[in-house]
Order: sequence, then C-alpha cells, then structure tokens
Amino acid sequence: MSLDRITKLSWIYDLYRLGQSPQLLEEPDKIYQALLEHIVAGFDARSGSLALQAEEQSNLTIVAGIDLPPQVIGCSVALGNGVLGWVAQQGQPLLINGDLDPQKYPGIQRKREQAAPSSALCWPLKLRDRVIGALSVNRPAEKAPFGESDRDQGTAILNLASLALENIQLQLDQQKRFIELQAINQKLAEAQDQLLQAEKMASIGQLAAGVAHEINNPVGYVASNLSSLGRYVNDLLSLLDACEQLDNSLSGEAPELLALRALKEKVNVTYLREDLHDLLAESKEGLERVKKIVLDLKTFSHVDEAEWQIVDLHQGLESTLNIVWNELKYKAEVVKEYGTLPEIECLPSQLGQVFMNLLVNAGHAIEDHGTITLRTGHEGDQVWVEVADTGKGIAPEHLGRIFDPFFTTKPVGKGTGLGLSLSYGIVKKHHGHIEVDSTPGKGTTFRVWLPLRQAVKLGS
Repeated sequence: MSLDRITKLSWIYDLYRLGQSPQLLEEPDKIYQALLEHIVAGFDARSGSLALQAEEQSNLTIVAGIDLPPQVIGCSVALGNGVLGWVAQQGQPLLINGDLDPQKYPGIQRKREQAAPSSALCWPLKLRDRVIGALSVNRPAEKAPFGESDRDQGTAILNLASLALENIQLQLDQQKRFIELQAINQKLAEAQDQLLQAEKMASIGQLAAGVAHEINNPVGYVASNLSSLGRYVNDLLSLLDACEQLDNSLSGEAPELLALRALKEKVNVTYLREDLHDLLAESKEGLERVKKIVLDLKTFSHVDEAEWQIVDLHQGLESTLNIVWNELKYKAEVVKEYGTLPEIECLPSQLGQVFMNLLVNAGHAIEDHGTITLRTGHEGDQVWVEVADTGKGIAPEHLGRIFDPFFTTKPVGKGTGLGLSLSYGIVKKHHGHIEVDSTPGKGTTFRVWLPLRQAVKLGS
C-alpha cells in the first residue's frame, strides 16, 4: 500500500466514515460498492470483489465488484472454491503473483489464458475470529505486483473494513427489526379495531334488543286498543244505522228532528262511515309494520348467537332488507329475483350482518338513483345469494384489496374498511366464499356461496 502516513490516516478515516453513512438504510448495495472502490483505490489496484457470509449460511455472496460482469453480483461462492472461497475457508490472506500451484491451492482455478490479473491480494474479513466474508484487489500487468508488505498492511487495515461492514449489518438488522415491529404493531392495531368493532356490534345488538323489548310493550296495548276500538266503532256504526232508519221513518217538522238532520249533514255521516274503516285499516297496517320491524330488529340483534340453525335464507334476507330499507328507499329500487332455496344450516344473525353490509355498500355505490337486484339460486349442495347494484363500480386496482381489513375507498370518516373484511370472515366461517364482479361506471355484483350443511363448524 504505497501511501504516505498522512494520506493513509485520511484514507482510514474515510473508510470508517463509509460504515457510518446514512445512505445505508436506503441503498446498502451502493455502500458495499463504495467501500470496495475505496479499498481498491487505496491499494493502487484496478479491480476487485467483495463477498459476505451470513451467520446462518455456509456460502459467500458476492455483494460488490469492479470489472465484474453485472450478473455475477448476488451469486454464491462455496467455501473452498475460488480465491474468495479458499481465503474465507482458510481464514488467512493470499498473495498471488502469477499462476498458483494446484497442488498447494486445490479448488482455485487461475490461469493466464483466463485473462486473470498478474497480481492479486485477497483477505478474509474477520470479526472476533469469525470470518464474515472475503475481499480481493487486483493489479494489471503494467503495474508493479503486490508484495508481502502490502499483504501485511492490508491485513491490519482491513479490520476496519470488517468493523464498517458489521456496522452496516447492525443498522440493516435494526431497520429490519423496526419494520417487523411496525408490522406487528399494525396487526395489533387491526386486531384491536376488529375487537372494538365486534364489541360495538354486540353493544348495538344489546341496545337493539332493549329498544325492541321497550317498543313491544306500547305496541302490544296499542294493538289491543285498536282491536277494541274497531269493535266499538262497529257498534256505534250499527247504532247510527238504526238512527238513520228511524229518521227515515219519521215525518214532521219537530225542532229536534230538524236539528238531527242538520247535524248529519254537517258531519257528513256517509264520508265518516267510509273514512273510519279506512283509518282503522291503515292504523292496523302501520302497527303490523312496526311489529315486523321490531321482530326483525330482535332477530338482527342476536349478534352473539352461537347456535347453528336450519333456516330459510329468504326470510333472513327480508328481515335484513327491512332493517336497512331507510338507507335504500330514497336511492334505489330493489328488485327481487328469488329462486327456490332449500333451508341451510347457518348462524342467521351473522349472515344478516353480511347481507346488511352488502346492501348498505350497494346503496352507497349508487350516487343518484339506481337499482339493487337481489338474486338467489341453488346448485348442488350449495346455495348462492347475489347483491347487484348499478352504482359507480370498483376500480380494477382496488378489486384485489376490498376484503383487506381497513381498506376503503370512502372518504375519511365515512367508512372503517371493516365491513367487507368481517363479511369475508363470516362467510369463511360458514365454509363458503364470496365472488365479486365489477365494471367501473356500470356497477358491482357480489355473490355469496354457502353450503347447505356444515360438516365442521368453526367459531361456534
């Protein structure tokens, strides 16, 4: 190494600084190359190569090279093979001037006709007596060959290169662990949010069950009162009929009779008779609607129901549609194209969540006014339920991620990205699957496939 003392110290300092470069975390390959170029220049060489060995591996990997074909970078070198492999295995430097004796150095192929350099130095890179790699520098024929002093100086100085490489590896390991910790934290956050979502659904279910119970009481006595009121109205109308018959049979101008006839005209008895029946009928119809909503709310509220049941899927669809109707009635016409379905074994309240998510998403996808079509069918030992909308569709680049937790294309605050993920999990628990087909600008179709019976029940 033909450097004066001051230049040598500067060179050593620069070698140290290379191992501290902040560029490490972004482009470690460039640091390896810069390190090799610095060493090759310091030894007044023209070419060289650097190979490293991971702690759990037996081979070297070439990580940097000068005057090497690009495809060589990243290749493995077995210990004992070639100059780098021999030096790493033996743990001692090698000075090469001319050809090598194959008897003395088995495994090293180096001949002049292979365009090998006239002089080369190769050192093992060690840390605390452990070989972590090997490095070689080469001089062409027009330069003075390396001597033993170059070999000895390099052996001492290249301990710094080993330290620099160790520092690089430590920082890369630290970055890797940091990324792994970030991924773990992300998964923990997702798991926590899913638990919160499940707890939220359970709380909503309990609240809905409580509200349904409280509504049932006034609904019960209103229904009873309406029934009694209907009977009373019929009695009063019968009495009115008798009065009218009596009126028609009387003649004369008695003041009381004239007053009665004037009152009949004022209250419009004929219209009153017809309207009373209509009002009672509409009231009973409205009350039946309230009772149906309460029943559907109670059914939907059983989010913690763990018993598998044999149910009519159409009934579950109708109940869910009844619950979400307020979300849809102003934006979409709902068309039902139901096929013939056998009863299936399922967790009905959980499938209700799936249908609710699909229906609500279909409504959100329609910007002005459109159509949501519900289709059902039966093939072999499976049934399917299809929710199709004429909304804006899903972009092709998003289709592969729609079932990922927390992925959403909705604006911030408008969606959690958990609806389809939870639906996917529920359908998977039922040993089914979900298919999706979407065309941007035309709409989206989700098809849920479910088996008729559960051979093995999960999560029950």
